[in-house]
Amino acid sequence: MIRNFYLPTFLCLASIAGYGQTTASTTANLAPVDTAYFDQDWERTNIPEDRVYARIARHDAAGNTIGTVRDYYLPSWKKQWEGKLAGENPDVATGLCTSWYQNGRLQSRGTYVQGQKQRDFQEWREDGKPVKCRYVYQPALETSTGKLHSYYNEGSSRKVFEVILPANTAGFVYKLDIRDEGEPPVSWSTALALSSIVIDPTMSTATALMAGSKVMAAQGQSTAPTKSTKCHWYITDNPNDALQFVETKGYIKDTNRCYRVAANICQETRQMTVQPGTERLYICVNNDNSMTSATATVSVSALTQACK
Repeated sequence: MIRNFYLPTFLCLASIAGYGQTTASTTANLAPVDTAYFDQDWERTNIPEDRVYARIARHDAAGNTIGTVRDYYLPSWKKQWEGKLAGENPDVATGLCTSWYQNGRLQSRGTYVQGQKQRDFQEWREDGKPVKCRYVYQPALETSTGKLHSYYNEGSSRKVFEVILPANTAGFVYKLDIRDEGEPPVSWSTALALSSIVIDPTMSTATALMAGSKVMAAQGQSTAPTKSTKCHWYITDNPNDALQFVETKGYIKDTNRCYRVAANICQETRQMTVQPGTERLYICVNNDNSMTSATATVSVSALTQACK
């Protein structure tokens, strides 16, 4: 009897020990939880009285977040945001993310891809009513022209068109024409045509931009040039790129940051998205003719999101 009593007891203790070892090993492999504190401007702070938000997250050895990141209001510790981040400082949301107001009501929910909101993204007001948004086209650069002198003639062969984007711009549509001096003149009007587009509220940004591009491409009463000119041009949102273009005889070194890089494409209508908060664009055009001057004509319309 004694022998039979000790055997099951021994096996039980061995099982508990084995379980404990497995649990300890699994726990040891988890990355430690980090808590960071932020002030009202979402700047990191270690000053207790400046703490307005707290973030709880796990990070790998490289400093990248692992799994779900959770932000909280302080001092209540009510949840403010929850989701995954592809990067921090600045935050790049990815996957399904949710945010709340301080009163606990839902503020937003939707999917992000590399920080960009997708079609399922929805917002609510603090009283619980849904925010309704629609896209509207606004002129960002009225039809503008610039003379581009040839290489061997006096005057600059370069021109930078600065485009000021309105608030809440999601993308833009541009129409560009570069032709040699003496060719039939260019004439088009895009602002009125684009303002008449009816955009369905469920339409995606890409679809709304394609609709605008189609309308803009149909505008114009100019005769096609008899021959194509030689040129190259860039579209960038970086003022330093535009400055470099002017100071280096028409070239931008790091073209990876440009929205568009083209050579000997003299007529084009196209749509593009922009990063949230983009305020300006620079369309940099250079005449590559040796003897013949050219004229560049550009107009840009911005697709903006109006919410109420």
